[in-house]
Amino acid sequence: MSEKPEKIFVDLDGTLIRTDLFVEAILQFLKRNPLNIFPLLLWLFKGIPYAKERIAQEVTLRAETLPYETPLLEYLEQQKADGRQLVLATASHRIYADKVAAHLGIFESVLATDADHNLKGANKLTAIRAAAHGDAFAYAGDSAADNPIWAASASDIFVNAPESEVATAQAAGTAEKVITSRPPLWRAFLKSMRPHQYAKNALIFAPIFTSQQYLPFSSVLASLLAFICFSLCASGVYFLNDLVDLAADRQHTSKRHRPLPSGDLSLHAGVAGAIALPVIAFALSLTFLPLVFAVVLTAYLIITMAYSFWLKQIATADVMVLASLYTLRVIAGSAATGIVLSSWFLAFSMFVFVSLGYLKRYIEVAAAPEEDGNVHGRDYSYTDSETMFSLGVANITAAVVILALYINSPEVQEIYRTPEILWLLCLLLLYWGNRIWVGARRGRVADDPVLFALRDKISLMVGGAFVLVTLAAKYLTL
Repeated sequence: MSEKPEKIFVDLDGTLIRTDLFVEAILQFLKRNPLNIFPLLLWLFKGIPYAKERIAQEVTLRAETLPYETPLLEYLEQQKADGRQLVLATASHRIYADKVAAHLGIFESVLATDADHNLKGANKLTAIRAAAHGDAFAYAGDSAADNPIWAASASDIFVNAPESEVATAQAAGTAEKVITSRPPLWRAFLKSMRPHQYAKNALIFAPIFTSQQYLPFSSVLASLLAFICFSLCASGVYFLNDLVDLAADRQHTSKRHRPLPSGDLSLHAGVAGAIALPVIAFALSLTFLPLVFAVVLTAYLIITMAYSFWLKQIATADVMVLASLYTLRVIAGSAATGIVLSSWFLAFSMFVFVSLGYLKRYIEVAAAPEEDGNVHGRDYSYTDSETMFSLGVANITAAVVILALYINSPEVQEIYRTPEILWLLCLLLLYWGNRIWVGARRGRVADDPVLFALRDKISLMVGGAFVLVTLAAKYLTL
């Protein structure tokens, strides 16, 4: 390559930052009130520049919390130190672009979208040529929308760009810098689906297991398909949660590494996942399972959306909703198979799930800085941790009491050959409940109790012992 051009024009969305500010602002706007979809559609009807103008006036974004493309930023800082001029050229609105430029302090000037012009593609190229005053320039971009600008630039900087564009520039000798930092799309998408969380959906098999009604085998198949539907729908909800919680997750010690907050997965792919996965789940359920299962799945989706947009910010209500969502999985198993649930089992489940809900919140609250005390995005503070610990332990203890009463009930005598063996379940539950709460108190349980249980050998052994004890009570004679 010949001598590098003096000016570098740098794209913002997907290049300098690993997100799309317009999409991110829309998500925050809708999170504030889902009914904002109606004015948003009106603004979009009036044109993209107008919509960007109105959104920028409505939603404030913090430049310091955005996920910057560190390798590019370091390269640009070095180029500035070498005497080259940097210009931020973006399709994002000027309000956001100016904030980013002011925060970084490395740009000579800013070219951005306003109420009349959407600075993208050919429009951006026109603005860049005017700012370059006919001189050769370098351009840093990321997508096919930048093709006209790369074609006109004397030097190209690629950030997670299409391989074909990179290869063309390398062959022409115009590729100045190539940065590839994102993992493969499929890997980031699969990680955002959180398949480890599917362990929660195993509760769908609880009606079959507790009733010991394995025949006809069609019930097992129905439970398996219900498990798949719930898992797909839950993954869609996880995408939605990550999309509406971007700002909060980026300030969290572990959640900031998730694909969407970190920028490993584009927001467009996240929106696609949030829509497509539940649609697939409902298509399967309506085709192969009873209609009542689809009703339960609908209730699950509505409650989780209400939780994402509103209920998670209300103290105690958020825990009750989490517990209800666990219980809905059990009800879904009943709906898919037609097995009637025991009131004992429902009562037992609620107490266990309330305890797990408090555990999840306790971990977040206990990790809050003591000097600040507030948990971002939650109606809790550091001082609530002791109260949550007490409530969590009390609920798991209540679950043990319910289990003990159930073992003494006439219903058990009809189902199990040797119900006395079931008393071991009380000891197992007491041991596991106390262990996980003490572990949380000592900071040994991560922010996700389910993930901890899946990785914890003792928890897995306790789960296996639960199954063995139940089977022994069903089939053994002492």
